[in-house]
Amino acid sequence: MINVMYKNSCPNCGGDISADRLLNGLPCETCLPYINGIDGVDNISKVKALYNILLDNDKIKNYWNLYYNITTFETVFKYFKDKTGYEPWSLQKLWLRRLVSNQSFTMSAPTGLGKTTTLMTYSVFIGQDVVYIVPTKSLMEQVCKRLEKLGAQVSCGKVDQRKVSVITISYLNKNANSITSYKPNFVAIDDADAVIKSGKTTDRLVSLLGIPNDVYESAIQLIRLRNKYYFSNEFTEEIKEKIRELELKIAEFKDKISQLVIASATIRPKGIKQKALRLLTGFEPSSIQLYARNIIDTYTDNLDLSIVKELGSGGLILVSKEYGRSRLNEIKKYVEDLGFNAKLAISGRKFLDDFSQGKVDILVGSASYYGVAVRGIDEPKRLKYVIYYGVPKIKAKLFDALSNPFTLLRVGKMIGVNFSELQNKILVLSPSETQLLKFSIIKGETINYQKLDQLRQELLYYISLVKDKLKEIGEETLISDNFVITKQNTNYYIIYPDMITYLQGSGRASRLYNGGLTLGFSIILVDDKHIFEILKKKMQKLFPNTNFTSLSNINLSEIKTKLEESRKEEGNRVHFNISTGLLIVESPTKAKTIAKMFSRPSVRVINKVPVYETIIVDGNQIYVLDVVASKGHIVDLTLEDIGYYGIKVEDSGIIKPYYDLIKKCLDCNKTFSITSDKCPYCGSTNVQTAQTTINLLRELALSVDKVFIASDPDTEGEKIAYDLASFLSPYNSNVYRITYHEITKKAILEALRNPMKINTNLVMSQIVRRIEDRWIGFTLSNLLKTKFNGHNHGAGRVQTPVLGWIVDKTMKYKSSMGYVVYIDIAGYSIKMYFSERKKMEEYINNLQVVKIEKISEEKILLSPLPPFTTDTLLIEANMKYKLPANLVMKIAQDLFEAGLITYHRTDSTHISSVGIEIAKEYLQKQGLIKDFVPRSWESSEEGAHEAIRPTRAVDVNELIQEIEENPYKYSIRFSKLHFLIYDLIFRRFMASQMSHAVGTKSRYLIKLNKDDNINTELLSNAEGGFIKVYPVKVYNLPLGEVKPKVNTGKGSSEQLLSYSDVISLMKSKGIGRPSTYAKTIENLVRHGYIVSSKRKSYLIATNRGISAYQFLSSKFYDLVSEGTTAKLMSKLDDIALSKLSASTVLLEIFSEISTLVNPLKSEQNV
Repeated sequence: MINVMYKNSCPNCGGDISADRLLNGLPCETCLPYINGIDGVDNISKVKALYNILLDNDKIKNYWNLYYNITTFETVFKYFKDKTGYEPWSLQKLWLRRLVSNQSFTMSAPTGLGKTTTLMTYSVFIGQDVVYIVPTKSLMEQVCKRLEKLGAQVSCGKVDQRKVSVITISYLNKNANSITSYKPNFVAIDDADAVIKSGKTTDRLVSLLGIPNDVYESAIQLIRLRNKYYFSNEFTEEIKEKIRELELKIAEFKDKISQLVIASATIRPKGIKQKALRLLTGFEPSSIQLYARNIIDTYTDNLDLSIVKELGSGGLILVSKEYGRSRLNEIKKYVEDLGFNAKLAISGRKFLDDFSQGKVDILVGSASYYGVAVRGIDEPKRLKYVIYYGVPKIKAKLFDALSNPFTLLRVGKMIGVNFSELQNKILVLSPSETQLLKFSIIKGETINYQKLDQLRQELLYYISLVKDKLKEIGEETLISDNFVITKQNTNYYIIYPDMITYLQGSGRASRLYNGGLTLGFSIILVDDKHIFEILKKKMQKLFPNTNFTSLSNINLSEIKTKLEESRKEEGNRVHFNISTGLLIVESPTKAKTIAKMFSRPSVRVINKVPVYETIIVDGNQIYVLDVVASKGHIVDLTLEDIGYYGIKVEDSGIIKPYYDLIKKCLDCNKTFSITSDKCPYCGSTNVQTAQTTINLLRELALSVDKVFIASDPDTEGEKIAYDLASFLSPYNSNVYRITYHEITKKAILEALRNPMKINTNLVMSQIVRRIEDRWIGFTLSNLLKTKFNGHNHGAGRVQTPVLGWIVDKTMKYKSSMGYVVYIDIAGYSIKMYFSERKKMEEYINNLQVVKIEKISEEKILLSPLPPFTTDTLLIEANMKYKLPANLVMKIAQDLFEAGLITYHRTDSTHISSVGIEIAKEYLQKQGLIKDFVPRSWESSEEGAHEAIRPTRAVDVNELIQEIEENPYKYSIRFSKLHFLIYDLIFRRFMASQMSHAVGTKSRYLIKLNKDDNINTELLSNAEGGFIKVYPVKVYNLPLGEVKPKVNTGKGSSEQLLSYSDVISLMKSKGIGRPSTYAKTIENLVRHGYIVSSKRKSYLIATNRGISAYQFLSSKFYDLVSEGTTAKLMSKLDDIALSKLSASTVLLEIFSEISTLVNPLKSEQNV
């Protein structure tokens, strides 16, 4: 039996505790030796019962905090019900938990989900020292009345610290001096736009929150320093130290400011003061999330507004910006002439009040993303349809837009400017670098960072090329797939469809009302067919079910009836089930990718950890999720002096591995797992601990309905999930494991629909592998250090045989050194070895010509290779591009986390039906559907591991185009190598789904000298089928007498091993796994046992490596041989499949080590 133990992790006393106890939500045995009768009890009742038992036994310690939080939540929920008459919804419970936990955040949800009710109820719950800020007097009066109805003591229009003070932003600005000494406990802002837009208002709010001016100035200074010196040559240690000082000063004060909660915001902060406020509060006001659309999208090819007459009252007309204010007035008059009351929706809120009260039938505003008509209207009952007068579009002067490197690249390509040299430099730019280049070009300034400034100069040169080319073309209109360029008078303009404005504006007609989404109707009066077609394409990409219907095919009378029906009390609306959750992934990149995939997430930074709040809509199910990264493993086997290297093996056969939190020294960058916060390597106390992450995850887990652990779908990921579940189960009993093999919307939704329990067989397999690695590694490493009197020695069950192969080849290579002649004939190379230089020179002198005869040829069928597995990808990337395995794995990890490829640690060639459809879509798009031959390659259950394949039918050129169009789409920073590896994976996969090719196999007789005749078979031609996307090497040797190219040099009759050779051997001999190929070679390099040759990436054993291997193989052959290692790998697989007992295998290993090692340890000459 294996009993996993966590050091210092009891939720009550902080002592050692078993995983079983934690998973059952219990404190350790010291706190609570015996416990009965709590199986099947809900989490809240369990916490209360445990609290009372601990209290009765005088054992209560930290568990009091958990009990306090749970009971406080219950108290505020009951208070909410008493005041409102109904139970808070799931989302309201989330907000209430955050509120009573004193968190600052944004309520990023649309109208209709109870934001205002929640804020008001909590304000009444606090009772005093509350400031509630609203944008207008009329709204202030409404809020005051509602608060009084809820039983609050209200100060309406002025600040009174004994009450709930409701004030306007105007009051805050005018009376800032009189309230400088007042620091409320809680500040609620109903609409943050006025704060975000105005630096002056931000100053006032900062003062109200109790932030001293010097701390505020420090935040502003920190942002300026980061902006100025991030890419500068002047980024000295002194400036770094100053930045650290400012960060520390701000961090020390963060917990002392008032709680701030924002009910809604429609724009994001851009000014430096607003960014400073974000830094100080740990979150930024985020825009309201778009949950779903319930809209009929239509269009007509004219600007006829007479449709208003048929649709009637309840409309919003949004006029494309280029028509100007005068057209708004003309349209208002036209609508009034039709017999309707119309009003301009340009500023303020009076128009909205009149519209809400039915005094106004039709609103007329500008189709501007920041306009109040597009973002400031929430009228579920009154607003039924939106008419766009002209396609919403963004229009900018082209020559100004060219300051953006990506726009320059797209425009240049469109008009035929050769960007081959510049493209790669632009594609790898980070968002910060892009912005810096853009502003430096606009302002005509140089950049302190030399590399970026050189690129700025290149961009200026290409801008002049584009301008000249445009003048040369002389066309009035140029059309691309994503934008249109027009010439008006002497100026060129670039025009894009404004999809966000269309989404936001049309969304005004489909709002949440009584728990359901009303039906909305949208009509675009098309004034530019090209821009409309681009808009359609973009909308269908974002919402695949979007279908723009011609207005001529619409029954307006029927639509009008449906719109009105949808707004009745019991009307036909789309209803949702909203639940809250915590989604834990391994890496920050993956967290950001998933959060961005479904919505524009809001971000809170808690203890330097970003928490992304995103909305995931799955039909009628809506998840409001906090997405956080654990950053991989949170625990590792302890380095403390416990048992045998951290694992106790008891006489009874029970094995207790002790795990400690992982810590990282920020000075020497080494990780360790001991109780002390002092680095055992360098003595520094500048240490980062996983406890910070665990505390955050526990806090978040307490606030949500469910916890979803989405670590990688392998044994390492399962162990991470097991550890996380152990630490979080006392805080939330609804902990689930979800897995996916690609980061796509479809895969994430499928995972959330099918939550699972943790697979303990996989966990046990990982535990056995890790303990075996610790026992073997530490035992042999210590013996090596003693033997060779040095540090940085290491050995392992897999590393040692791999080192043996490399040592063997290196020694044979060195013992067979001589001279080599390379004979090149039209790309076909022949290698001749000579032991003596004289013989080599004689051979070359006699080699004047080579005679080539074609003996025969035959037609053959060439079969495509299966898609990549981990080993074949590493082999191919090394053979083609000479890339080391660890670099290829890093790039593949990036591509996976960006959602571009499936999981890259796999030994399966299986392709799912989803993958096959992707191949079909791409080949259809490329006109190659006749070559489509669907293959699954291996029989496998749906959802099981797949080969490495792309997640979409997007080739590398289309991917580059996507990045040019939206540089911020992906959460990784691309390099040239990312495109190379993606292209390799993509083409290999597509080839695997295509027909056979036809090849010609030719047999040649090559006569070098009198006695040197070489018979060889070569592929001389290949065409058709998969060759169209994945070419193979062919040789067309000239016939007759040919003068060859000859090169000579020192060499050996033996060939050194390359990365690809080693990985092939690991695979074939059964000692490699997808997670270990690259790591094994990397570890051998790190220990100084092998080096990689620069030119051809051969792996060469060092003297140190040779000595280490000779010692290990002579003393411990039975422990580290290929056969023993392969058997262990097989046993680990059997444990994962529940065919073998994990404890049995560990006891065997322990016995094996004791038998072989202990006698050697007793020898004096180790």
